[in-house]
Amino acid sequence: MHLVVANEAQKAERDRHTYTAWGSPLTVEQFLEREQRLRAHPWSRDTMRTWLLCDDAGRVLTSCETFRTPSYLRGPDCQTTRGDSFVIASVYTEPALRGHGHATRLMDQVAAELERTAPDAQAAVLYSDVGARIYRRSGYQEVPAWDWHLPVGNGPVIRKVDALLEDADVPSALERMRRPEVPFYLWPDATQVDWHLERERIYAELLRRPRPRACGAVVGASTALWAMMARQGELVVLMLDARSEDDAAALLEAAGAQAHKAGLSKVVLWEEPGTMPWVARLPEASREARDGSLPMVRPLREGLPTAADIPFARALWA
Repeated sequence: MHLVVANEAQKAERDRHTYTAWGSPLTVEQFLEREQRLRAHPWSRDTMRTWLLCDDAGRVLTSCETFRTPSYLRGPDCQTTRGDSFVIASVYTEPALRGHGHATRLMDQVAAELERTAPDAQAAVLYSDVGARIYRRSGYQEVPAWDWHLPVGNGPVIRKVDALLEDADVPSALERMRRPEVPFYLWPDATQVDWHLERERIYAELLRRPRPRACGAVVGASTALWAMMARQGELVVLMLDARSEDDAAALLEAAGAQAHKAGLSKVVLWEEPGTMPWVARLPEASREARDGSLPMVRPLREGLPTAADIPFARALWA
């Protein structure tokens, strides 16, 4: 067995196989268009590779994608070093080829290749939809994951924000946000956040549904960014930097109002320690164990903290 970086024809062929896992409610042709457009996005063009594990005859046994994203590690001298972490996505083995350990071999070989070829590699990250067991075999540690579900606003807005944000405001919004004060974290750039908005644009067009008017809001020094997940009918908060409980309530109320206007059923926020107590006190907020997208981390160098000590905002998902 050997590892291959897929060419464009091989990527298109894998798209047809993976449609059964991730294509609904799109048609096959719509899903192929979605994949082509996402790969053409600047973040994908700059950071994405598709990996194939092949047998000696060249048959593809399993596949995945990696996206390079900036990460930051604080050393013993308290100095922070910028490096690269790699988000692994779209791990897929065809049903007839499952049960032979192909995905585990792929994870091991991809991690080894990243360690060998990426001099600034710090960690590999994935968001498992099949639980933790299969990836623990390859050295990944899971992070307990909870979501907050918030109702959409269908009445008058009580708490006002200073401004709603449009797609072009994402770079300045990220500049406003505080970085986590932890030993190790990943931090998206503006193109990675816009990749989420590109998914929103694609689904809005293909499913013929309206986009939210805004992709975020600011109040005082606090900022939120969000995106529509049209397949699930929900608005997901990509990043939330709230400086007070009142600011958090105002930003999430603005998100709910935008979700309501776009015909979405709820707002979903990934739980993070800094804002959890404030969110818990919001009326009708409910905390639920996350179904899928379980964060898991494999160190690619020494010195990383345990996975449970690493924060994960929704904007880091791929």
